[in-house]
Amino acid sequence: MALDLIVVGCGPAGYKAAVGAARLGATVAVVEHAKPGGNCLNEGCIPTRALLHPAALIEDCNALAGRGLVGAVRGDFAAAVRHKDAVVASLRNGLPGAMQRLGIKMLRGTARFEAPGRVRVGEELLEAPRVVVATGSRPRALAEMPFDGRVVVSSHEFFSTLAGLPERVLCVGGGAIGVEAAYLARQYGARVTIVERGPRLLPGYPRVPEHVADLLEARLERLGVEVRTETQVAACRVAGDRARVSLDDGSEDDYGLVLVAVGRAANSAGLGLEAIGVRTSASGQLRTDAFLHTDVPSLFAAGDVREGPMTANAALYDGKLVVENALGGERTRANYFKVPFVVNSALEIATVGLAEAQAEAAGFAPRVAHASFGASGKARARHDYDGFIEVVHDLETGQLLGGCIVGPEAGEQILLLGAACRSERGLWFLKDLSYSHPSWCEELERAIDPYAATLARDAENLFRPGIHAGN
Repeated sequence: MALDLIVVGCGPAGYKAAVGAARLGATVAVVEHAKPGGNCLNEGCIPTRALLHPAALIEDCNALAGRGLVGAVRGDFAAAVRHKDAVVASLRNGLPGAMQRLGIKMLRGTARFEAPGRVRVGEELLEAPRVVVATGSRPRALAEMPFDGRVVVSSHEFFSTLAGLPERVLCVGGGAIGVEAAYLARQYGARVTIVERGPRLLPGYPRVPEHVADLLEARLERLGVEVRTETQVAACRVAGDRARVSLDDGSEDDYGLVLVAVGRAANSAGLGLEAIGVRTSASGQLRTDAFLHTDVPSLFAAGDVREGPMTANAALYDGKLVVENALGGERTRANYFKVPFVVNSALEIATVGLAEAQAEAAGFAPRVAHASFGASGKARARHDYDGFIEVVHDLETGQLLGGCIVGPEAGEQILLLGAACRSERGLWFLKDLSYSHPSWCEELERAIDPYAATLARDAENLFRPGIHAGN
């Protein structure tokens, strides 16, 4: 079967690439060996958000007790799981039809490369001048505590098949998955401990400032989550429905569920990529250039399977990028600082662009404009004002470099800051807008007002483009 584009994998990157190419008139085939939607839809972003939304409402409603609400609200985890399953199924069931309406051919099975533009799926041979590998990733295991899918689980079981919560839960790893799962389990009544070998939560995310990670830790502890940093698991012994876990500080305890969330490994094996000359990193990720070409020019990699950030937001960005570069030539270089990073836990955290430390390392003279939600009318009305906005800009030129938002709907608010970073108006993009009041986003203008007034006295620096303006 001759095509314009073959996409291997139907997660966020693959689906985005296939749909984008089809809408431009390309003939496209998608190969998927598991459930359509990939990790994000089936055991990642969507089930996580479906479970976390009612979990967050428990906290919000109880915080408003005596402020218009009466009585305590508690969670029903089994009902939340049913809600999650219904949401996931409805979205997943709609994918094949959506692709069929665009003329995309969907094949179920395992893909194997016979040549750079030749992919075999069972008895069928697909041929195209360009191929996108978007096979995603899987949870990484620890040798000292292998997954059994029952007591020691990965994010796959935790967010897709777990039907109930035991009294005690251990989260090994304080990254995004660990802190989201810990918050969820605690809100539904479990006693939760997070063990993180690094010095802070979210240690592998340099775009999240240390003081933000500290604030998240304090909020989790206030809710009753025990956080133990600079600590590792020494041994784990499963007996029946319990795990006896020993830590490197000499302590031991029993847990009904142990979530191991220590990173992910790329799904690159078994595709025949080595035979056609595609190199992978030590972790199995495909090496790519700035345009997402692999070592084989006609073969692109997108999402978790390529070297780079392993997030759904980055995968969706890749999906758009490979369409531009595969169908239109080398048009756009990948720049993951443009892509928002979002964590939904006891605090919602979102970042885009450069953090202050990254900006300084890049040679800027960064300054951080800050606005606390403590002065926000909307935050006060909701009785939820722990968060803040930080906007990073260059002191000498006023160039907008990035920022961080902590608080409700941070993942939505960050899009406005990201747009400003891409704007030719830069910092002044945030001054140009007329905001609704009261709103979360109006705090962006309040944060930059003192700096904008200072810059306004120097006409030379008024309209520096944002750091990501242009290509």
